[in-house]
Amino acid sequence: MKRLVTFLTVTLLGLGSINAQTPGENFDVTHYEIHLNNLDFTNHTLQGETFVTVTTTAPTNTFVLELKGVTLSAATCVEHSLNNSLQEDDHIVLVTDATIPADETLTFDITYNGNTFNESWGGIQWSGNATNGYYVCNMGVGMETIPHNLGKTWFPCVDNFTDKASYDIFVTVDNDQEAICGGNFINTLDNGNGTSTWHWQIPQEVATYHVSFAAGDYVIWTDTYNGMERDIPITVYVKPSQINNVPGTFVHIKDIAGFLEECFGPYPFNRIGYVITSVGCMEHVDNIGIVSSILTGNTTYEDYLPHELSHMWFGNKVTCASAEEMWLNEGFAQFCGWYNHAALYGDDNFQQVMRPKINSIARWCKSEANWIPLNNVPQEMTYDGDAVYDRGAVIVNTLMNYLGKDTFYEGLRSYLNTYSYSAATSEQLRDALTAATGIDMNGFFDTYVFTAGMPHYGVDLLNVTQNGNQYQASVRMTYQHVGPSHVGQNNRVEVTFVDHNGHTQTAMVGWDGLEATQTVMLDIEPIAAFVDYDNHFLDAKQDKNSIATSTISLSQDNFTAKVTSVSDSTMLRIEDHYIAPDNDPGIPGLTLSTCHYWNFFRNDFGEATVAAQIKFSNAMNVDGDIIHTENDSAVLLYRANAFDTWHTLIPDLQEGLWRLGRFTINNAQSGQYTIGVIDKSTLSITEQYADQKLFPNPANDQVTLRWDDKHNGTIRVYNQSLQLVKTVPFHQTDKMTFSVEGLASGLYFVECDHVMHKLIIK
Repeated sequence: MKRLVTFLTVTLLGLGSINAQTPGENFDVTHYEIHLNNLDFTNHTLQGETFVTVTTTAPTNTFVLELKGVTLSAATCVEHSLNNSLQEDDHIVLVTDATIPADETLTFDITYNGNTFNESWGGIQWSGNATNGYYVCNMGVGMETIPHNLGKTWFPCVDNFTDKASYDIFVTVDNDQEAICGGNFINTLDNGNGTSTWHWQIPQEVATYHVSFAAGDYVIWTDTYNGMERDIPITVYVKPSQINNVPGTFVHIKDIAGFLEECFGPYPFNRIGYVITSVGCMEHVDNIGIVSSILTGNTTYEDYLPHELSHMWFGNKVTCASAEEMWLNEGFAQFCGWYNHAALYGDDNFQQVMRPKINSIARWCKSEANWIPLNNVPQEMTYDGDAVYDRGAVIVNTLMNYLGKDTFYEGLRSYLNTYSYSAATSEQLRDALTAATGIDMNGFFDTYVFTAGMPHYGVDLLNVTQNGNQYQASVRMTYQHVGPSHVGQNNRVEVTFVDHNGHTQTAMVGWDGLEATQTVMLDIEPIAAFVDYDNHFLDAKQDKNSIATSTISLSQDNFTAKVTSVSDSTMLRIEDHYIAPDNDPGIPGLTLSTCHYWNFFRNDFGEATVAAQIKFSNAMNVDGDIIHTENDSAVLLYRANAFDTWHTLIPDLQEGLWRLGRFTINNAQSGQYTIGVIDKSTLSITEQYADQKLFPNPANDQVTLRWDDKHNGTIRVYNQSLQLVKTVPFHQTDKMTFSVEGLASGLYFVECDHVMHKLIIK
């Protein structure tokens, strides 16, 4: 989170002006002792007293802390006299009677009271009634408040991500109520007046927004997890009416904890604790807030449990250094919430969860409005589900597959230990992973974290030679970037090879820059190669695979393959690539899509009939880049591979209007397909065209076309809408004369060997 830039200039009687300072400037808080008294569940007020112990980092006589909502009552310093103390907006300023040198320890005693602050989600949340019980808890951050940290709503503090401290927390409640905080339970003291004071202690240094209290008519469910290094208490505090739902909801909590320890190291805090809140989930240390709706008695919302528990490693043990880098907290936690499926239900289940998330974020990233670097998200979007949570999780998943699981775990354990109970940046994560794994992570972070958009990895050439019992496959790999200009380095991606029998073999291929040819030794003889066949990486495409043994439909982004008959089986793959098709054929009046093309692959075992339906639309994220008005006539283009020339493909059926329609191909072949448009308003039938290979031009009855060498082929004649109106086959010749009688006057296109000529017919 950015350091607050609202500076204070305080004029005190007889002292003149004190230099403006920010909270925490020139000192470090090392310990908070917090006392909450007189919690008023009716009027939503509290009385508090906090002892703030600090160590000076530079000479100063001014100490700025934060306090929001409640009102400062008084402040003293144990070691020195205070010349003054005051509260202004969300700050309190304490001025000592002398300048304190660096490396001295002071303790301030601060009392405060009044109505507490809350927003719709964060701050102090009061709920309940006399019938169903009263409850209050804090939520350590706010979604609306900027800066987001809201530790300041219940104790004076330096409320940021980097100034961490240990805590003793004392909460006084009625004898029939419970007070639950983070850390270890120390004791409960009966005050003899119908109230008791609960004492909790957090020995680790944590950020202020990770500290918590909850009080009210709670009941407890307990268990013990036999952890990697010690037995760890499990506590779940809920309303009495919810207690029977806890076992079914938390049935896998020990398995979840064991999986997280196995991946990321020993549990870093004191207990596995959850408490019910009225508004949402929050990763408070040892006292995770969970909303009541999660307690269903079954595992419907189970993903929330590992998400929040994983924060004990990602967010609490190591905290993002600023709100702009919240992916270091929430991206990893979101990933863990999904990745937990691999431990509980198997890797196939996890992939079924992960695949649509990757596709969703690929769609999100292709929009120019979303070109925001992952490490520099505006604070208005700190808690945005797409920009931070899901995108962060998808990139963490990409990181795992980039490194390999074992190396991924090793690198993250090193990172967590290096920055244990402190804060870290994306650059520090990058460097820690590089040091721990021996793999240069600069390229990965430049591509996925520091640059907006996303990469596109392609394979556009496959050459195969046999080498003994193996096959040597040479693939030309390409890199493009959707978003700001960027050339990827240290590129690593899985390439899957497919043979005639449908067998696959996958290899990790690496290269630097825009393109490179790499060689892979295989046990199969491949006929095709695909990048990221199993969808393990975030890249600028989406895809689907299927082995069809009966009639099916397989759809991906407006391309549908329909198997209408099959004798044995057929292997299908559809890829929608979020980049412009290259090698514009230069067809007059034609504009190709600027943002996508499809790659379609079929491998039939036996006989099969496969049709394709390809939709076009002027919607913004479909074909709206080229289809704007009714003058834009959509056409379908095809090429067999990346080295072929795009040419118009006349569909067996075209349906719809100019702004929305579809093409049908009754027998779809493997290759690449894209949408183009002819702007009919730019074509004129009065133009004269001189072409030494097509004459006469204009023509009215016959025309001659010649080319360079004798061979077999077909001449195709298209009208202005690129509809095929005539075909002329030829055999072992370099010249052909054919009739154009019967064709209406106007502009036509004559195509042979992927070369297009303009022809005027009078």
